[in-house]
Amino acid sequence: MNKRVKTGIYLSIVIGLLIFGGIFAYLTFFAKSDDSFLAPGRNWNSPKKVEDYFVERMGVDPMEVSAIRSTSGPQGTVNLRINDKTTLDALIGNLHYYGFIRDEKSFRYALEHTKDIGSGDKVIVVDKNRAIDANAEYGISEDMDAWQIADILLNRPSGHFAFDEYGYFFMP
Repeated sequence: MNKRVKTGIYLSIVIGLLIFGGIFAYLTFFAKSDDSFLAPGRNWNSPKKVEDYFVERMGVDPMEVSAIRSTSGPQGTVNLRINDKTTLDALIGNLHYYGFIRDEKSFRYALEHTKDIGSGDKVIVVDKNRAIDANAEYGISEDMDAWQIADILLNRPSGHFAFDEYGYFFMP
């Protein structure tokens, strides 16, 4: 076999591997099922619900929690409180654990691809162009999809606080 044929075979193998690797990377990291971005809803199967947080961490009576959630703001919102000690991984993990997002990787993708119109002084960095205000509250709900929650976290705090006396992550 001459040198040109061998080079052609090697080049074909390398190109084939690159194509295969590209397809694998796309399917693994970039192609997200539309379902993974959907709002989970209150009936989504998650390890805990925000109601559990209110009972276990805050000592709220379970009957009172039900009443609070049935009359909570638009779309059944709760206040997510992010202080300056919160990390991005902890935030995403808690949102998933308590049933506010379906998939952590999809939510991170939504955060990385949602426009950020500005940030405060203390922030949780998502990437070089996006940050979430710390020492802030955000109204979120299980009925919001990943894109809506990402937009709220990047752009729409419902308020800021200077001091977090109790360190609660969720408030009714």
